[in-house]
Amino acid sequence: LLFDLSGPKLRLDRFEGALEVKAGERITLTVKGTDLPRRVVAVNHPAVVASLRKGERVFIDDGRLEGVVVKRTGEAAVLEFRNGGELLSAKGINLPDTELPVPTLTRKDRQDLRTAVEVGADYVALSFVRSGDDLIEARKLLKRAGGQARVIAKLEKRQAIERLEEIMLLSDGVMIARGDLGVELPAAELPRLQKEIIALANRHHKPVIVATQMLESMRFSPRPTRAEVNDIASAVFDYVDAVMLSAETATGKYPLEAVRTMAEVIRATEAALPPARTRGVGLHEHFIGPPIPHAVARAVSRSSDDLEIRAIVAFTSSGYTAALISNLFPPQPVAALTPDEHVMRQLTLFRSVYPVRMHPPASFEDMLAIVDRTCRSFGLARKGERVVITGGAPFGSEAGTNFMMFHEVR
Repeated sequence: LLFDLSGPKLRLDRFEGALEVKAGERITLTVKGTDLPRRVVAVNHPAVVASLRKGERVFIDDGRLEGVVVKRTGEAAVLEFRNGGELLSAKGINLPDTELPVPTLTRKDRQDLRTAVEVGADYVALSFVRSGDDLIEARKLLKRAGGQARVIAKLEKRQAIERLEEIMLLSDGVMIARGDLGVELPAAELPRLQKEIIALANRHHKPVIVATQMLESMRFSPRPTRAEVNDIASAVFDYVDAVMLSAETATGKYPLEAVRTMAEVIRATEAALPPARTRGVGLHEHFIGPPIPHAVARAVSRSSDDLEIRAIVAFTSSGYTAALISNLFPPQPVAALTPDEHVMRQLTLFRSVYPVRMHPPASFEDMLAIVDRTCRSFGLARKGERVVITGGAPFGSEAGTNFMMFHEVR
C-alpha cells in the first residue's frame, strides 16, 4: 500500500467553463477572485504571485500552456503566453525558474501522514521533495505517529535532481515522476536522467519506480502506441523495480486494458532479458553499504554461473538481505522468508522478490525443512533440484547477511 501525499500542489482557482488563450495574449494571475471576462485567474497559494519575477516562466496543465511574467505588482502577475490553448479550472502550475518559500510538507500532508499510519500504509510517497531535510522531517512525523512506513521520495523538482545523492541516501526508495519533472527540466534531458537515477538507486539498493504517462494514450484508446510499449520495455531493460499507472487507471476509459497491457509488456521483456552480468549491470564496483552482506549477496546472485539453480531462498528480518540480492539482478526468483508481515508487504516492491511470511528457523534442520516446504508449496523447485539459501546467522538475531549454502530440495 503506497500512500501518496499531495504536497504543496500549486493550482489555478476553480471556475466554470474555460478561458481560450492565444499565443501572445496576456492574462493576470491574482491572489484575489477569478474574473474570466477580464482575463483574471486566481491561484490557490499566495506565494505563487509573491515569488514571481519578471522574465520567469510559468507552465500550466503539465506544460500544455507556457507563459512568461511581463509585469508583477503586489497582488498580481501578468503573463504573456508563448502558445495557445484552453485554460481550465484547477489545473496545476509549475514554476521552474522561481524559488518558492513553501514547505514540502503542508498542514494537510501532516494530517494525511497520521491517516497513512492508521490504515497501515507500507510506503509513503513524499511529493515535491527538494532536499534530504524533507525526508528527515517526514520520518520524524511518522515515528511520532507510531508508523513503520518507508518513505519514497518523488523526484519532480529541479532542486531534487541537484541534490540527488543526498536524497537517495536518506530515502527508502525513489519515484521518477516524469510529469512535473518534464516541466521543471527540458524534456530532452529526461531519458538520460531516468537511466542515471535508476542506476544510482540500484547502487544504493533502493527500490525505484518509473511513473507518469507510461500508457497515456490508453486514457482514451483500448490500445497503446508503439512508443509507449517501448517506454515500458526500456525501463524494464534498465532494471527498474516497478512501473506505475496513474491517470490511465484513475480517470481513463480503459483501466483494465491498461493494466493488462503493462503486465504483458513486462513479462515479454523480462523473458528476453540477457543476464545482468553480461551487460555489466549489477556489479556495483562502488557499492554503498556493509561489505560482508554485499559480498555474500553478490556470490548468491552469481551462483548460477557454475550450477543450475532454480531459486534463491533468503531468510530476512528487515528485508535487507532480499533487497541486496534483488538489486544484483539474479536470473532466479528470490523467495524472501520473513516473520514480519509489514516487511513482507514492503518487499513486494522489489524486483524479482516474492515474500513469504514464515517464523525464524529454530535449528539448521528446521531451516532446511522450511526451504523444502516453501519450494514445494510455490512451485519454485522440485525434489532433487538445487536452490541457494542465504541469510544472517544465528537466526532471529540482528546479524546481517553472512552465509550462503547450496541445497537439493528433498
